[in-house]
Amino acid sequence: MTTSKTWLRGISNLISVDRRASEPLYQQIYESFRNRIIRGGLRAGELAPSTRSLAHVLRISRLPVVNAYAQLLAEGYFETRVGANYN
Repeated sequence: MTTSKTWLRGISNLISVDRRASEPLYQQIYESFRNRIIRGGLRAGELAPSTRSLAHVLRISRLPVVNAYAQLLAEGYFETRVGANYN
């Protein structure tokens, strides 16, 4: 059984950001998730980490994560339900 803390540590290897890149942080996060979804690394119904948890693991502000999730939601890559995380 994988605990959420173990999974979150692993997510930083899959979702990475480069603070020196010219591309904004939210765009880097968005593209990392989008590519994982397209390549089958994230399946339908799988939960994404909370925005706070991912920001903490990546050691960045929560705002770029919120913006990336909003873009993924707007484009149909993520869905959300009231009282639930993003999936």
